[in-house]
Amino acid sequence: MRIIKNLDELFLKVFMSNPCPMAISELSDGTYIEVNDALLDTLSYCKEEVIGKTPLELGIFLDSIDHKKMLQLLNAHGYFKSFETLVSCKNGNILNAVFNGEFITIEGRPYLLTVMNNITAKRHYEQEFIRLENLNLIGQMSAGISHEIRNPITTVRGFLQFFMRKSAYAHHQDYFELMISELDKANSIITNFLYITESDPLHSQYIVQDLKKLLERIQPLLATNALEKHNRLLYYISDTPVILINETEIRQMVFNLVQNGFDAMPMGGTLILKTFRQDRHVVLVVQDHGTGIDEMILDKLGTPFLTTKDNGTGLGLAVCYGIAHRHNAKINVTTSSHGTSFEVHFPIYQTDS
Repeated sequence: MRIIKNLDELFLKVFMSNPCPMAISELSDGTYIEVNDALLDTLSYCKEEVIGKTPLELGIFLDSIDHKKMLQLLNAHGYFKSFETLVSCKNGNILNAVFNGEFITIEGRPYLLTVMNNITAKRHYEQEFIRLENLNLIGQMSAGISHEIRNPITTVRGFLQFFMRKSAYAHHQDYFELMISELDKANSIITNFLYITESDPLHSQYIVQDLKKLLERIQPLLATNALEKHNRLLYYISDTPVILINETEIRQMVFNLVQNGFDAMPMGGTLILKTFRQDRHVVLVVQDHGTGIDEMILDKLGTPFLTTKDNGTGLGLAVCYGIAHRHNAKINVTTSSHGTSFEVHFPIYQTDS
């Protein structure tokens, strides 16, 4: 496939030096005849791998139908604008991209000029904003109704305990225990609501602490949980700088992430808990060897009441994201058919000196 060499000199300079990924391709099948460095850098290809190939051959469009839709818009209107789709890079990264395209004529022949904008970061920030808005909404709801709900629950629970001690109701003991258990579950859900809130409803204290020491203290409890699930728990805890944390909340976060990891694996699976330093952060990793998280819900993780468990409330991960937010930490999730890894990045505590 020949490369167009007689492009207008000014156009060629603008095309090649443009920071936006750009390409010139055949109208018939989309074969690339020229691309700029920005496109190669964004998609992690070298020029020889792209020129003479079509987007379908390279698998650039995650949904090949989107490429056909762009060509249909081009044929109908002579251009397309702000066409959003997902593109796949050579290194396996998936990007949110917006395409603009129109006809251009070179040496008397029509070609397609496309310009791509990588909006992955924008979409990520939008999702984070929505997540925080949801957390704030849940926080307002929980602060407003928890007191009103807990009071009658406490009253009912007290009367049930009173009556279950009466000999006249001895034969209904199982029923009383069941009702009290259900009230305790409701109270637990309210507590989880309070953990999600942006403020600190539990009035807990934040202290400078070594994450390694905290994890070593709860290791026996996590090991017991692993035995109950017939799974293995591997600890790879490194010495890391101190961070500012609330121990109660971090314990809750670790228990939730570990429990989710065990639930995601079959019996005999191995879960890894590790820590390390990365730049200015201490990273806590909980890695399971399950079947991974469905791509359809990956971007919605942390949304209250989102669950794939038959008996789940959908509050566990929401609690984790709420705790991370209060600690100025960030949760990154990577998943595949071989397992899922949750990484919590805590900022290292900086002294004034």
